Amino acid sequence: MWRIIIILVLLIILFFMLRTSIREFLGKKKPDPLLPSKDVMVQDPVCKTYIPAGDAIGEKIGGQQYYFCSVDCAGKFKNYMSEKG
Repeated sequence: MWRIIIILVLLIILFFMLRTSIREFLGKKKPDPLLPSKDVMVQDPVCKTYIPAGDAIGEKIGGQQYYFCSVDCAGKFKNYMSEKG
């Protein structure tokens, strides 16, 4: 009886180890903690409104990620950054 219990416990441990290894191999890792989730509120740098990151328009400008409420705000910010730098 004890042999069966020990074998079942070892099989469960092996299952979880294999599942973790397969997920890492396929690239299904945990999300990057530095990137906001879609429920986090982000501020538009142009009009200063707050919007959910899932609904925001994300643009990478000058190596930094910015979030905008509309395409117009993104265009204004790009123009500002190109005139500035």
